[in-house]
Amino acid sequence: MKLKFALIAGAVALSAVAPSAAQAQMRALSDPVVAHPDPESLFTSRDPKLNRNKQAALHIMRELLQCNQWSRAGEWLTDKYIQHNPLAASGLKGVIEYFVNVAKRTPTEPCTKLTSPIVAVQAEGDYVTVLAVRQMPYADDPSQSYTTTWFDTWRFVDGKADEHWDPATLPTAPAPSASRGGGASPAAYLGTDEDRAAIGKLMWSYDRALDHYDADAYVANFTPDGAFGQTKGHDALRKMITDLVAGQEQRRKDGATIGKMHHFTMNQFLEFTGPTSARYHYYHQTVFGTGGRIGSADAPVMAAAGQGVDDLVKVDGKWYIKYRNVAPTREQE
Repeated sequence: MKLKFALIAGAVALSAVAPSAAQAQMRALSDPVVAHPDPESLFTSRDPKLNRNKQAALHIMRELLQCNQWSRAGEWLTDKYIQHNPLAASGLKGVIEYFVNVAKRTPTEPCTKLTSPIVAVQAEGDYVTVLAVRQMPYADDPSQSYTTTWFDTWRFVDGKADEHWDPATLPTAPAPSASRGGGASPAAYLGTDEDRAAIGKLMWSYDRALDHYDADAYVANFTPDGAFGQTKGHDALRKMITDLVAGQEQRRKDGATIGKMHHFTMNQFLEFTGPTSARYHYYHQTVFGTGGRIGSADAPVMAAAGQGVDDLVKVDGKWYIKYRNVAPTREQE
């Protein structure tokens, strides 16, 4: 106990002198938050009313938030659905509009099992509270993380959620608009440090796999139905890489000199459109060769350059490329 108090006191003293340094160096003192092994078993009660409300909360967690079946939202949310999350507007229509048309959530079928890391479910009167594990990265090392707890509380009327609370806060800086062609902008969602680090690693892995002509590693960065332009699906993407290799081998047989390929991604801007969706804006270059000065025979040769806008999605806790677009139109930018 004395040691823990000393650690806390030291962290507080450090933050008073240099807040940014303290944030970077602090480590969680708490025990890890552990999810229940059978989360769906928590959504039951011997009391008929509490059981009905818990089951409705289960459907919200599973069918809506996990499986994105927002066409069914009216089964478990009232028309007025009052929101107290500062990033979300009230009303059933607004909720559906955001998740379907702005965040572009794709329904998952079938949806038979809740996989969210639930800790506990508590029900009393008209209220149900769901506690869940939330994993957060450390500020100075996003590859390491700690756990804390998120909650969602709903007030139910006749078996449907009529009001909602959670601990969300407004971002510290305004998020840029994600509207397209004058469409509605999503709620300001900046994403977690953990998601930003994961997406950075995804895009690095993409370039490295391509530069090494590793077809299997390349397709692993995409969803099963992911696409590069008009090339869609893992089999087609894999063939795109193997055809590239075959074409270069033939050119070398014909006497061509082909330097090592390098892809450069620059001026990146990551735009979250929701907790599990994002757009990645960037400029790109493809260069062959690494040696020689400009103007010399072995100087690097730029093969392509342009702008890109990729659609990314988070599936089962991991980020993937849904659509890579290296030649967007003005309307797609």
